[in-house]
Amino acid sequence: MDDGTDNGMADGLGGGLGDGLELSGWMRWFAAEDGGRGDPHPGGRYAPTVFAGSGTVGDPRSITFDDVPAGPGLGLGEGAVHGWWSHGAGVPFGCGPGTRLTLAEGLRPVAEVEILANAPRADRAWTFRVSESFLITGRGVGVLGDLTGAIDRSGLSAELQSRDQFLVVPEVWVEFARIAGGERVALLLRGVEKVQVAPGSLLRGCAP
Repeated sequence: MDDGTDNGMADGLGGGLGDGLELSGWMRWFAAEDGGRGDPHPGGRYAPTVFAGSGTVGDPRSITFDDVPAGPGLGLGEGAVHGWWSHGAGVPFGCGPGTRLTLAEGLRPVAEVEILANAPRADRAWTFRVSESFLITGRGVGVLGDLTGAIDRSGLSAELQSRDQFLVVPEVWVEFARIAGGERVALLLRGVEKVQVAPGSLLRGCAP
């Protein structure tokens, strides 16, 4: 099955918002019975083609996402994402907050993204996709999920992206949780409320 690998279709495209721009939004996989992928994507880096909600599959552009949620049929099937236009091209069409983009593999739509913001792209030392959050009375909000990269020390601030907003978490502490007889990395967040840390949210180390 076509996995949406970048095919170079964005070469030379420009859209007026400049190179090095990062798109942030919320992605949702289409269910297989609705025409989405038959084989679930495991999550991680993903390079599909994309067209605006008002466009057509005859005018796709290339985009790459650092880390997408697993799905459909795996995990939550939706979550926060960050992507950039391939080959350094500018944004090929209007992509302001609230814009919906359709992601496609070949000519088949497989997912959609609602854009939350566009901002200059910056390197991040780590990301953490939240699968579960819980209140720890007197301490903060604990989260379980998947860590990519390394958190060099506890107590630093981080950026949290949920479905519809960005927040700065004043302090992130690295801890461990015993799950099903083993240990998993868990984070303790201070200065936010549990309701603000929904499954699918993405934590990232603040840009240098």
